[in-house]
Amino acid sequence: MERYLEVNNQKYLVEYPDKCPICHRHSEIPVMRTSVEPDRNGVQVVFQCAFSGCKSYFIGYYGPISSKELKALKPQRSEVTSIPETIHKLSPSFISIYQEADEASAHGLHQIAGPGYRKAFEFLIKDYAKSLKPNESERIENIFSGNVVNEFITDPRIQSVAKRALWLGNDETHYLKKWVAHDINDLKTLIRLAINWVEIEQLSNSYERNMPDKT
Repeated sequence: MERYLEVNNQKYLVEYPDKCPICHRHSEIPVMRTSVEPDRNGVQVVFQCAFSGCKSYFIGYYGPISSKELKALKPQRSEVTSIPETIHKLSPSFISIYQEADEASAHGLHQIAGPGYRKAFEFLIKDYAKSLKPNESERIENIFSGNVVNEFITDPRIQSVAKRALWLGNDETHYLKKWVAHDINDLKTLIRLAINWVEIEQLSNSYERNMPDKT
């Protein structure tokens, strides 16, 4: 959204945060202080979250104030609460690694975040495979993730997005990229698609077990 921001006694219509980047709650976010950067090419604005359970301070980084552009909010924390509880229970390690990768990405550390997302996805896909074939856990842990997808993931929707997530994840760890038209955002989208399909499959199986067809 856009709001007026006062800088050096002048008001400018600029992009304005509508939620806290730390607790991710939507609230009224007051400005505590503004400061023009030494080179005068940007403005830093100190905000404070109004939510009583947070009250965190964070900084908004603006380009030339006349451009309205909000370049970044720092610090940020990953919004892992948006990941279904089914996935939290299935792979706690995935959640913790994904959160670290998200935080690296929020700080602009994309060269670190990419391999982090790749590692997180490996934990997710292997933990999911182990839930399907618990007797094969040791083998699943020791073979390449691509082999896990080919040998143990039978749902074609999960298999399809998992393969592509691994392709892009590998690109994030190698010197040369094969998929030059795709980036870390595509990797995150594929991980989210895999999460959605896994949740659907897990919840469907749960209801089928708990509500058997008596006919």
